[in-house]
Formats: sequence, C-alpha cells, structure tokens
Amino acid sequence: MGDSDTIFISEKNMKFILEYFQPRQKAFGRSEMILEKNIPEDRLCLLLKGTAYLCMENERGDKQLLDYFTGGRLLYHDMLPGPESGHCFVQAKYPCVIAYLPGPELTEYILKTEDRNLATQFYGILRSTVSLSIEHCHILQQKTIRGKLLAFLHAQSRQQKSSTVHIPIPYSDLADYLSIDRSSLMTELSRMHEDGVIEKNTRRIVLKGNGPD
Repeated sequence: MGDSDTIFISEKNMKFILEYFQPRQKAFGRSEMILEKNIPEDRLCLLLKGTAYLCMENERGDKQLLDYFTGGRLLYHDMLPGPESGHCFVQAKYPCVIAYLPGPELTEYILKTEDRNLATQFYGILRSTVSLSIEHCHILQQKTIRGKLLAFLHAQSRQQKSSTVHIPIPYSDLADYLSIDRSSLMTELSRMHEDGVIEKNTRRIVLKGNGPD
C-alpha cells in the first residue's frame, strides 16, 4: 500500500479559514442529508464537528456504508459515486456542523499568498480521498474475516498513530463497511482476543499481531 494516511485540516488552518472567509455554517441533525448525488451542488464543505457517512441505497431501499468522515475532512459533490448502482449521499450519522467554503476565493488566496502549508493540506486531503478508496478496496479483497479486520485495524493504527485503536464507528456499521455479517464480525473479534492477536475492550482495541492473514 502507498501513502494512505488520512490528512485533516489542522486546527490552526481551520480557525484561519473560518475567521478570514467567514463561511456560512449549518448544523445537521442525526440522519439529515448533507450531500446527494441526484442533487448537483458545486459545494466544498468542511466538516467541523460530528460524524458523517457516505452511503449507497439501492432500489429495494438497502443501504450500504461506503465511507465515513469526522471533523477536519472535506466533503464535495464529485466525491460521490455515480448513480448507476443507486442513490448515493452523505448523511449525518451523529449531529454535524458544516462550513461551506468559497472554493474559488480560497484557491485565489492560496495562489496569491503562496501559502504553501495551506495548499499542501488541501492537496493532501484531496489525495487522501483516492488513497482511502484504494485502502478500502484492499481491505475488502482480504479472503477471510480476520484478514479484513486486521487490514482495517492496521489502517486505523497508521491513521491514529498508535497500536491502541479506537473504532470510530459502531460495530454494526463496521460490519457493513467490511461487507460481513455483524455476528460473524463479533465472533471473530472474540477469537482474535482469545488467540492473543488483539486485546479488546468495547471499541478500544490493542493490536498485538503484525498484519493481516
């Protein structure tokens, strides 16, 4: 795998963006839609607080979790997959606060001032969107449930820069993200704990192994 670390906007630059550009902010309650593929919007959104899910819903109403976002991530309409497989949208999992960034003005500021730090962060965030998609594909390609779990946990360990990982989403949603049954996921986590591969305490997991099977 390449550089798949998620890159977030730093608190310093987030504060600068909010003070300098004074973007409109909007709060979203749980399950409210933030972006939808069938409603074209040329918007660049900065997730200030909360957790949002990227989901796909088919004609039968079955919903699949494709990705999740936390504070400091950028959301934009073009990140949504095409509508061929169903309705695609970004939805607030928990209450969120979004800042609508002025894309052209922000680009002009970066070019005018040559703020390399801010430009690097924005480039990194856009690049990480692609990297994380590749990471997710890598996880799903693992042949066993344990392989998927270890690939996910080691990816989280790199992102959180610790061998002690906090699972950022409920286990029911993690099962959906990994395309496995929740009961099978929980059973395998218990086996991994018994085998000494991990130490599990609710959604806090300490990695003991070296990588996916």
